[in-house]
Amino acid sequence: MSAVKEMALTPAPEQSVVLSESDALMRAAMDPNVDMAKLNALIDMRERVMKIQAKAAFDSAFALMQSDIPEIDERGKLIVKGVLRSTYARLEDIHAAIKPVLSAHGFAIRHRTEWPEGKANTIRIVGILSHRQGHSEESIFEAPMDRSEYRSDIQSMGSTVSYGRRYTTLDLLNITTRGLDDDARPKAPKAPEGYDEWLSTLAGPRHSSAAVSRPPTGRALCPTAKTPGSTTCSRPDETRRAIAERCRPSPSS
Repeated sequence: MSAVKEMALTPAPEQSVVLSESDALMRAAMDPNVDMAKLNALIDMRERVMKIQAKAAFDSAFALMQSDIPEIDERGKLIVKGVLRSTYARLEDIHAAIKPVLSAHGFAIRHRTEWPEGKANTIRIVGILSHRQGHSEESIFEAPMDRSEYRSDIQSMGSTVSYGRRYTTLDLLNITTRGLDDDARPKAPKAPEGYDEWLSTLAGPRHSSAAVSRPPTGRALCPTAKTPGSTTCSRPDETRRAIAERCRPSPSS
């Protein structure tokens, strides 16, 4: 009977459980015969190896994710006293575009807001990009409150936080937007109506000089003219000098 009990309590070789590294270290720590100095060195080495492996997994997953991250349209507008100063990608548009991509590749992004000591009215936004295998990287943004005569202090604080979250997210994920901010400088104004027509006639007076002999009927004064005998070039995007060169009169036959 005792032999039967002994056989029942002894696991078969195929049923034995292979201990994980954590279990092995835990058992070693509880063994009074184990040299603790060597055990601590073993734990430190294991942690270093795990960090290296986590960083390698992060880099590999990030490289694969890059091609899936889209460009973000700049739907936000910075308008100052009725004048459009610049455009930008809104935070909600950025997150709507990147969240499915982050999830598919094992990433998550979050932000932490801090108030640095010794820096009055300064807000620090810390963006954190983490991978499922444990490695994470940070991007830090600091700025004063974005005060405006149209906002309260609370709203100004919220504007700075939103601004910091937006830029740390762009930084961490290497995101490009369509039409990046240009330091709030206004964009070049559009040409007024009729400008192209006016530009195309700049070379006209040069051909009215008596010193210019007109070519025979049917030949254009300008090689790019639309009609024979015309002094008007059809290339309004050329500079004035280029127009003059193109509009040299043809020699008389």
